[in-house]
Amino acid sequence: MEKYKTYLHFLSAKIYKNFRRYQMSKLISWDTPAPTESGCTAIIAMCSRIPYILSANLDCLVSSRWDALKEIIIVVDAEQGALPQGFEDNINNKFSQLKVTFLYYNHQQAKYTAKVGDPFIYAWLSWSIGFNHARTKTVLIQDYDALVLSKEALAKRYQAFIESGAKIQGVRWFEWLGLREADHLATTWEAFVDVNWIRSYPPVMGYHKAGRLNGRRVCYDMYDDIQANHTPANQRTIMPMQEEDLAHTSEMIVQYMRFKKTPGKVLPCFSVIMIPFFYWLSGQEQALINATRALQQENPQRVDLLADGVLMNLSLLKIIDVDWILKNIIQVMVKKDIKPFKDIIDYGTTLYHTCKTPSEQIWVGDFTEAQRKWIQSAKAL
Repeated sequence: MEKYKTYLHFLSAKIYKNFRRYQMSKLISWDTPAPTESGCTAIIAMCSRIPYILSANLDCLVSSRWDALKEIIIVVDAEQGALPQGFEDNINNKFSQLKVTFLYYNHQQAKYTAKVGDPFIYAWLSWSIGFNHARTKTVLIQDYDALVLSKEALAKRYQAFIESGAKIQGVRWFEWLGLREADHLATTWEAFVDVNWIRSYPPVMGYHKAGRLNGRRVCYDMYDDIQANHTPANQRTIMPMQEEDLAHTSEMIVQYMRFKKTPGKVLPCFSVIMIPFFYWLSGQEQALINATRALQQENPQRVDLLADGVLMNLSLLKIIDVDWILKNIIQVMVKKDIKPFKDIIDYGTTLYHTCKTPSEQIWVGDFTEAQRKWIQSAKAL
């Protein structure tokens, strides 16, 4: 299926995206020396509006680190001073075994991205800044909303990437926006990338683009245009991560930012309900309790889930969405060997009630045996 049903839709999208790309091209250029060091740098595009996701992300990354991981660059999507006071110091003290570097947008970058309010532009710019400052020849794009749960997966994937001589190694092939698995375009989340390959093209070429591929009208996602039209197929690879090794619900940040821009609007909300768990995992002990209370007391079409004034409309939430989020949450608890506790059960049950789940379908999702055991133990508390 093509992304754009008619030529008019395609032309409109092409004009709009090309205009945006023209504006964005002025935001950043490759103005640092090309990296020459071996090893890997993880880059994280941090959403400053929801800062307490970061600690959970890094906690999992620490457990998964390998010898070749030299540095973690955190690119904050705002000017310096946007994070809570002492936040940087707390992160550096908590993760002193890592080399963590915080980078920020300059005034021009912050002003433009705030005006446009497009979460994909934030991601593109943050990654570009990360690529511009990486000192190693390889980068791991560590998604802000991903939790790596395996102690060996990243090390094995990195070694395979280096030995392959590929330019990019994703965890699966992209198959949305009119693009197909057979096109062999690697997804960006948890992707290993050759920095000098990316830097051989202008930064803006990494952003979305309306175009054609094999006669189809498509929207190229991040770095897909470079892959499809400028990179031989044998230099684009994937090495899947198993479900139990990665908790990544996808679009969590995108959904939050869209609710922030248009509070209460009917929008996809299948991932945003995991943010309270990230907050809890980062040390915000009341996050799940507060989110549960908000769901119980407020209109489900205007829920202040994080007590930050961002009103989320959960009217599109489905049972399958709740099942999937809870499966990810419980998988994290099992893999990190965190003892059962009832706050998660209360939060999950309230989510089921929010989407009007029949009682016989509550906590009946596609859970593994180990996950069901954890759930039953938590329910018994």
